[in-house]
Amino acid sequence: MQIQTNFEFFNQSKIISGNCALDNIPFELTGYDARKPLVIASRKVTERGLKKTFMKSFYDSVTVIGAFFDEIDDYAGITLAQRGATLFRSRGCDSIIALGGGAAVDIARAVNLLVTGKTDTLQPYLDGAPLPAHLKPMIYVPAGASRGTEAANIMTIDNRRIVSDVLFPDVVILDPRMTRSCCAECAAQSAAIAIEQAAMSILDENNNPMIDAYAYPAMRYLAENVKKGMKKPGNRDAALALANASVMAAVASANAGPGIARLLAEELETLSGVSTGILIGILLPHALSRIANRKNALRDELLLAAAGMEVYSATPQKERAIKGVEVTLEIYGNLKRALPASLQQLNIQKHLLAKAADAAAKRSGKRYTEADCLAVLDHAW
Repeated sequence: MQIQTNFEFFNQSKIISGNCALDNIPFELTGYDARKPLVIASRKVTERGLKKTFMKSFYDSVTVIGAFFDEIDDYAGITLAQRGATLFRSRGCDSIIALGGGAAVDIARAVNLLVTGKTDTLQPYLDGAPLPAHLKPMIYVPAGASRGTEAANIMTIDNRRIVSDVLFPDVVILDPRMTRSCCAECAAQSAAIAIEQAAMSILDENNNPMIDAYAYPAMRYLAENVKKGMKKPGNRDAALALANASVMAAVASANAGPGIARLLAEELETLSGVSTGILIGILLPHALSRIANRKNALRDELLLAAAGMEVYSATPQKERAIKGVEVTLEIYGNLKRALPASLQQLNIQKHLLAKAADAAAKRSGKRYTEADCLAVLDHAW
């Protein structure tokens, strides 16, 4: 393995994982001189009864919940963010807790930009204006399905994307009381995203030791827990392990850059409305196969992360790279029953594929050609 000596890596998030992790929130807020958070949660969190569990962690603290804003569904819109910002100001809040995943975290970031920037519009930021250097303290608590960007530096609002290192959450709290998936489909989508992010981060040509430090354990968590997590989505230990994998893979991917499956899924989501998790679940095996067949040499470290040292050592050196892709596909195979088999099955119009391939290739910065992108989509069709 060649280790780079010149590289960049950034992650500002403190990660707290394990039993009673929620109980650390008041202490963490105090470290930022914050005592009155606005909690922004997905509607599903409240429907699943997790709000009560979350609130119990504050019973013995001096922290006061300023407001609980749980009107978030699956779409993050600016109007919702403006309502959240109004609530933040009217209740005198000083920090934000994002509870759940997906749109709830995007709304939390958007609210943070509005209140920190003392503005009622996000348009300047969407047009490229620099973001404030320091935002209000933000804590992210995973609960259920993950979109793969919650622990990273990306915000998507009204289908517009903003990427900035100031958008990393300050603290990530992983508590087994909150991380249990609500269904096999949600678990499969989250796991597919994490597998894609971890694998592509390890295989990325700009990979560095710090990216590996997050991507390796993410892949190990996935290899050891995906099967159990799919069989019993409510399994406490497996769900917590997969939530850890999602957080670590997201941080790795934020530094390595999105893989071809992620790029295509995001473009198709914008065009079709189908969620990124479902699309990545369909595209991932075809993306890995395409990458394995390219002339570029693959890093064989994927086998080490996916299968462990014993298998890696027993595999001839020339076969390790391809074997790594094969083992990753075997891990992914545990998700198939909970995911659609093809893009055609989702009734995605075929003429959208060319548009998605063109947009993804341009966003990739020449890492992937339009032909690469179209080939993946055609096979996934």
